[in-house]
Amino acid sequence: MELNVTILYFASYKDQTGTQQEILDVPTDSDLGTIIGIVCENHKNIIACQKNIVAAVNEEYQDHKYKISDGDIIALIPPVSGGR
Repeated sequence: MELNVTILYFASYKDQTGTQQEILDVPTDSDLGTIIGIVCENHKNIIACQKNIVAAVNEEYQDHKYKISDGDIIALIPPVSGGR
């Protein structure tokens, strides 16, 4: 059995993947780190180091060990630069 998750891409991740969102079927025992690994494998243009990718699950920031549930919405949020 697999889980169905929606991945949302913002800013540079949207540019690097060429899409704003996609739906993935992933193994039932997946954690957030596994999902990010799948995304990086599917989208070689993502230049961020996998371990440094920040993500929110259902609008709450989570670490890469967070267990994913069926129907979760995962937002990949690129680093923000700015300042002076």
